[in-house]
Amino acid sequence: MMKIKLTVLALFTLFPCITYGDQTVDIDSPEGWAMAFMTASAQNLGQSPPHSVNSRDISISAELSSIPRLSKEQQRIGFGGFKDEDLNKSPVFGRLRANIGLPWNLDAEISWTPPLQINDSKPNHLWGAALSKPLMNNEKISIGVRLFLLRGGVTASVTCSADTIKFAPYTLQNTAGCIGLSGDKLQMDHEGVEVFVSFNNSSAILPWISLASSNIDNSVKIDAPLEVGRERATIYSSGSIQTFSFGFNYDISKNWSFNASSSYTPLDAQRPNDNSDNDNFWNVRVGLTTRY
Repeated sequence: MMKIKLTVLALFTLFPCITYGDQTVDIDSPEGWAMAFMTASAQNLGQSPPHSVNSRDISISAELSSIPRLSKEQQRIGFGGFKDEDLNKSPVFGRLRANIGLPWNLDAEISWTPPLQINDSKPNHLWGAALSKPLMNNEKISIGVRLFLLRGGVTASVTCSADTIKFAPYTLQNTAGCIGLSGDKLQMDHEGVEVFVSFNNSSAILPWISLASSNIDNSVKIDAPLEVGRERATIYSSGSIQTFSFGFNYDISKNWSFNASSSYTPLDAQRPNDNSDNDNFWNVRVGLTTRY
């Protein structure tokens, strides 16, 4: 009788919180790829090529970029690529920027993403900083460099989503046994360098291209309410990504300008079952800047 009581007590002690040890995965694993993909969507790339500035020149800008929708097969990333997750949250990513001119033709930038909740996802203290400088300028081309970083992340119901918890635990649509929304936290820290080449001309449109390399340091903290208890685990991944961008800036007036661009980041995922999905990241960005 005493043995049965001890067994029951042990079960009640074990199940309320299921905690797994920290895990580190490769950047091309299904979990690592998903973290890199989401980090690419928030990558702190330049909105325009570095240009000459005077000390205390001020500009404020807003940017909106697209986030590609993933297929069901691409979202199968849990447990090394066997469990479906919900990665299709917000279709867009936005940020606000403020720039100020410094001595030596340096342009300092701070950026911030408002914590607006969209489809059970919300930015969590997501901010960035950058320092840019033009290196060469002649009649035909200009070359500039930009150093950047981003800190923060996003909280979202990835493990247990609103669609998942509509179904009974341990059914085909709810294999993990979710009984409520998860509060998974993705950290999207990265820093890197971006080199710009712009093509000077006499029109109000300035075309440009850029190449960026970023070191990313990702982690996701899983916090999922399951029928057998609460799952808590942390998965880490790190590596480097390269991004090619092209776009143009258009001067609407002396103090206002519009920009549009597209960015491409090659990514690869080693999945248990090969599929034909394109795992690279490609988006479109638009922005508006006012200068003071």
